Amino acid sequence: MYLPVILTLILSFVTKLTICNESPVIGILTQEVYWSYLNHLKPYNNSYIAASYVKAIEASGGRVVPVFTNRTTEYYTDVVNKVNGILVPGGGCAFNISFGISQSTNEVFNIAKRINDGGDHFPILGICLGFELLLISSIGGKNPLIRCNSNNVNLPLNLIPTMEDKSVLFKTMPKDIRNILLTEPVTANHHTHCITKKNFTSMELDNFWNSITVNKDENNLTFISTAEAKNYPFVGLQFHPEKNAYEWVKNDPHSWSAIYSARYFYDWFVNECRKNNHRYINESMLENELIYNYPTTYVAKLNSTFEQVYFFNE
Repeated sequence: MYLPVILTLILSFVTKLTICNESPVIGILTQEVYWSYLNHLKPYNNSYIAASYVKAIEASGGRVVPVFTNRTTEYYTDVVNKVNGILVPGGGCAFNISFGISQSTNEVFNIAKRINDGGDHFPILGICLGFELLLISSIGGKNPLIRCNSNNVNLPLNLIPTMEDKSVLFKTMPKDIRNILLTEPVTANHHTHCITKKNFTSMELDNFWNSITVNKDENNLTFISTAEAKNYPFVGLQFHPEKNAYEWVKNDPHSWSAIYSARYFYDWFVNECRKNNHRYINESMLENELIYNYPTTYVAKLNSTFEQVYFFNE
């Protein structure tokens, strides 16, 4: 009587091992427009995605669909069932899980956690603000962040020695990329909030996450710059690997080693997204939702921190 059950479990295990989705689709969360100098564009453009995130995903072999803010749990559940992973980008917002990108991150985090618990493999990558929002979601909306000064600074990573064998990122990282990241100032930092080791422990974030790398801000404050979920394919980076190749407004690193090493993070993430078989019901539905349906706007000349953005009228 147990044979059918055993065969089903074996088949499920083998299927997971053999899944290699060659056309991954990644959802990128939109976020509220907060720049005062673009107020004249509202309400016609009330959310955006920086084009550098889209370009980074495309360079690693993925396609992008925007995932909108302030929608229902049913909407985010449907999105997660159609796409192969979610990117939570950097930017600026209020840390309030009832509104905007904070709300959508919290929804996606909890849905993704449930489906991973059910045996599916659904990755999330959070960059800067996205990393911070993932931390907040993992402790039920509490805010563990403090003010820090690491805006427009390029840094090497400091790998925590005890994490070298535990880190999913560093386990598969080529030695030359590892050497660059740990010895050269190639990670672009643009954040005024951070998570300290003290808060990481006192707010019990260490129950869910491993802190992998640390850095110091301009006031010598140590903050966590990479974190990985212990039991889920969720990764948070306080720095911006997409800026090295695609943003030119700030003092971001553009050397060959900076470009080469930064690509690893998006290559890793998109490859993780290949490990599930989530799909749209049909190709026409996907075509209607792809980012290609939206134009980019050149905003660097308007004193933006980005070169180009996609605006959305939600």
